[in-house]
Amino acid sequence: MTAFHNKVIVITGVTRGIGRAAALRFIAEGAAVAGIYVSSDDAALELQQHIQANGGRMSLYKGSVTNREFIANAFNDIYQSYGRMDVLVNNAGRANDGMALLMPEEQWNDVVSTNFIGVCNCAQEAIPYLVKQAGGSIVNVVSVSGVYGREAQTNYAASKGAVIGLTKLLARRYASEGIRVSALAPGMIDTEMAQHVPEDKLAEFLRHTASGRLGSAEEIADAIAYLAGPLAAYTTGQVLKIDGGFLR
Repeated sequence: MTAFHNKVIVITGVTRGIGRAAALRFIAEGAAVAGIYVSSDDAALELQQHIQANGGRMSLYKGSVTNREFIANAFNDIYQSYGRMDVLVNNAGRANDGMALLMPEEQWNDVVSTNFIGVCNCAQEAIPYLVKQAGGSIVNVVSVSGVYGREAQTNYAASKGAVIGLTKLLARRYASEGIRVSALAPGMIDTEMAQHVPEDKLAEFLRHTASGRLGSAEEIADAIAYLAGPLAAYTTGQVLKIDGGFLR
């Protein structure tokens, strides 16, 4: 029996890239996945059908993590439907890069609302259910940009850095309730988001990466499963970098 057999995993941003890979990783270990997504109906349906065709359990909820009422209703439905909630993976995110002094307020808010407020909403709604069952884990997907601060990624780096602070705060507050909260900071991963990075920027990033390559979504999914599972039972409030040896 695997570590996640019959566990219920909530994943935001589930339809693509890291979220999709994480869903498949947990399903392979016998978990049920409740996936939250904002727009990609075709991708969501394809993923659900693929999982169900292979004997897995998955439910889908369409809406924005920035909408607190939607998140509250979705999490209540998840708990009522499955009778438990074991892991929250805060993966939903967006980028809209620019320099700090040139960035209009709308551009700031667009990214910070999803990347930080969205995580706050999901954590606030999930924690009472985790407390009720005396334990669980939260994994917040951040970025090396939030660790180092990357130029021209002002709003993205700031929002991810804010999630790191929130991670440490929640870990300290809820450790006594049996809840572990950690963050995972990927480097440049071969997902749809990376495909929109200009070639010269991508080459510069990889020049400062010891492994000299992009990471895969599956490698990040493995790390998420580690932080969420019993092998990380003594790990909370940490930021795990999976970045191929990114140097700066």
